[in-house]
Amino acid sequence: MLIEALILALIISVLWGGKINRLGKLVLRESWLVPVALIIQSGLYWAAVREVGLDSSWLVQSLGTGSYFLLLFFTWRNRTCPGMSWITLGILLNTIVIGVNGGVMPVDPLFLPEESRKALLEGQGTHGLMTPMTHLSFLADRFYLDILGLKKQMFSVGDILIDIGVFFLVFKTMVSQDKRPKTSVLSKKI
Repeated sequence: MLIEALILALIISVLWGGKINRLGKLVLRESWLVPVALIIQSGLYWAAVREVGLDSSWLVQSLGTGSYFLLLFFTWRNRTCPGMSWITLGILLNTIVIGVNGGVMPVDPLFLPEESRKALLEGQGTHGLMTPMTHLSFLADRFYLDILGLKKQMFSVGDILIDIGVFFLVFKTMVSQDKRPKTSVLSKKI
């Protein structure tokens, strides 16, 4: 849903009179942490799907949860940016539910196709099937969205908060006014 939130923010911001070029003025500290965290998560997912041999060991759990701590540090360093508190809270909630469930995000099987349920039961990927033993299941991927033309998606409360934060970050950055004092023609001549 992150891509959809970003596209919606761009469209609404432009309709509201925002300028896309203002996004280039957004300065994010330690931005390198985001791709590092995503590479770790993608690597773990790839290894699980390809059955490379990384099972639910302490290393896999530590790397998965650790990647979320990198994202949390990134959001803390950028806490003054608009929407960042929403993003931080969303990442924190996802980190907590993943951490207490062995390094995987639990997914409610109610809306999953049978093939996805089987894959999650076999332990493929960075997600796991929600069971009665799942901790903090109210924070898991338990909500379902099926909008015409979009891929069906499962998401969590944390994902919703991240999407709200990304929306505010883009919207407020694009519609913000330059804070530089405007100089008049008279002051330029002096």
